[in-house]
Amino acid sequence: MAEKYLQIVESAKAKIQGNMEVVPSLVSPFVGKPASKWLEEAAQTPVPKMLFDQFWFEGELCVLFASTNTGKSILAFQVAVYIASEIPNKNWKMTAHRQTVLFFDFELSKRQFAKRYSEVENERYMNLYQFPERLIRYELGEVVLPKGMDLVDYYIEGIRAKVLETGARVIIIDNITWLNHRLEKASDAGGFMQKLNRLKREEELSILLIAHTPKRDATQPITINDLAGSAQLMNFMDSAFAIGCSTQDPQLRYIKQIKVRECEKVYGEDNVIICMLEKVGNFLQFTFQDYGSEREHLRDFSENDKAQRDADILELYEALKSYRKVGEQLGVSHQTVKRVVDRAKAESESRSSPDDDEDPPW
Repeated sequence: MAEKYLQIVESAKAKIQGNMEVVPSLVSPFVGKPASKWLEEAAQTPVPKMLFDQFWFEGELCVLFASTNTGKSILAFQVAVYIASEIPNKNWKMTAHRQTVLFFDFELSKRQFAKRYSEVENERYMNLYQFPERLIRYELGEVVLPKGMDLVDYYIEGIRAKVLETGARVIIIDNITWLNHRLEKASDAGGFMQKLNRLKREEELSILLIAHTPKRDATQPITINDLAGSAQLMNFMDSAFAIGCSTQDPQLRYIKQIKVRECEKVYGEDNVIICMLEKVGNFLQFTFQDYGSEREHLRDFSENDKAQRDADILELYEALKSYRKVGEQLGVSHQTVKRVVDRAKAESESRSSPDDDEDPPW
């Protein structure tokens, strides 16, 4: 009787198994180790070096964003020149060694590019800037999209091909709108950033992205929210910094850290880097001026307040004869003090010039 019962049970099990689909075992995507083991392994990797001061480190996916005509591309290319040539700069630290940089330029034509890095004489571009050989610039050529491939994937795989061809580990993309024109949608931005992060990890890259900001309130400090698709973009970014325009001078700019992971935030709202956007010989660039407060460069400074501040600067300068000491007492940069004093001197000289009815000095 027991033997017959066992036969019935085995027969039922065979029928059940025959009607069931085979379910593959789940392979977990997670890797677990004791925390001390993770720490030991991480300690064997080199400490990331600075590519551009505290703003961008090796191995990071970083974004530089600002409004149109602020000078994003100019600063990004200047950084590329520094990395490719290892030019020493006493104001901007760079601890990374000289290396090949790939600059994907979707913004400028070759004529516009030449205008920035040459001098014009007799309607010709002369005295061309001598770029380092390790700096390679790319423009978008003929697009032959393979059947069934997404345009963004096509661009990213094209970048990968150039990385493998050159052995470069540093790339700059100007700008991300060309790679994905739908970044305003959170879902598109997230997918795009995942693909870039995958490229960064697989090829061990340092990536700097240039991005536009929509129209923003110039009376308010720059924040993460000023970047289009900010929530999704910033989640995938290792670091971010921005350029702001100063109300003090049309060519004055400031650079501000927005997000950091490798270091403390050094260049925040109270300590931005102030630069002048100017062409020095045949090279359009950001020249360091000073450090200062972002608030000093925003638009909410009324004309009455500005007039009073300038009067206080001139009065204190007469007593101290020091730009820096005046700046420290009044809470402004010494460069601001110098501009106010220089402007007052120029106006004074203009008022004391000969009248129109006198003989001209020449």
